Amino acid sequence: MPHISVIIPVYNAGNYIVDTLNSVLQQTLKDIEVIVVNDGSNDQSLVECYRLQEIDKRIIIINQDNQGVSKARNVGKQNATGDYIIFIDADDELDCRMLEILYTQARKTDSDISVCGVDRIFEKKQEEKKKYHCNYEEITVDQAIEWLLLGQKIESGAWNKLFKASTIEDVHFEEGKKINEDKYFVFRSLLKSKKIVYCAEKLYYYYCRENSVTNQSFSERWFDSLYFADRIYEELKGRNNLEVFARYQLLIAYYTALRRMYPFRNQYKKEYQLVIDKIKSTSFKSVLSYMDKKQAFGVLSIKYCILLYKFMRCVSK
Repeated sequence: MPHISVIIPVYNAGNYIVDTLNSVLQQTLKDIEVIVVNDGSNDQSLVECYRLQEIDKRIIIINQDNQGVSKARNVGKQNATGDYIIFIDADDELDCRMLEILYTQARKTDSDISVCGVDRIFEKKQEEKKKYHCNYEEITVDQAIEWLLLGQKIESGAWNKLFKASTIEDVHFEEGKKINEDKYFVFRSLLKSKKIVYCAEKLYYYYCRENSVTNQSFSERWFDSLYFADRIYEELKGRNNLEVFARYQLLIAYYTALRRMYPFRNQYKKEYQLVIDKIKSTSFKSVLSYMDKKQAFGVLSIKYCILLYKFMRCVSK
């Protein structure tokens, strides 16, 4: 049984998958299995994966028809045999010591989830000699959920987190959704946990691509972010120590969707009005202090003077 199962869903990632896989295979922690779930790729991705599998037998390849990243991750998790599981995107890379550090911290503190920092990269990562500090802190579940919902140290992606396999046995990625399905998976995993360990060292290299979902204009997939924001709020409603953070992420999700939807408001008239109504009906109590000035002005103008919001959007074109 390997220490870690690394799960990588792959769909038409031929330009990146070799670098991604090499960054995993070159980890200082060697006792791993690498489960590549090919989600119906029609480029050279699969050929590259089989080529690397001939060199390193730790790679396991599973083929399926194109069913989306959530299905691919779930299939990978079902086939994982490691004590711990990590989900990696097929166009990102890992620092060579990432898995060793996350695993060591998880074992040392008996944590259910081990988290590291993320380095966002807009160009090719440059080779560098790195000094590792790896100071870590043990945090409670409530603290981790607060950071997640405020968009602070616990990021919404599943990719910089090492999960104890037994902790997430009954937690799955919701299939059929395109945005924030990983955030909800992380949220549900935190609720199942007893202890989390966090290291600020930036060990996961997240490449910011121009064609990423979050960089695209508005489409119906953005409604998925509202669906998950509602789910999180409903699950935390009534928990006095966390409800305020759930309302914050709810308002930010709706406000962000409204801003993106605004140029297409005539196309989505019903949905546009529903988003406005949701913002107006959601309590602002204790939430504004967590917003920046632009966010606070935007949500307040929507709540109390929608004409002002529309005027400001017209002026800012």
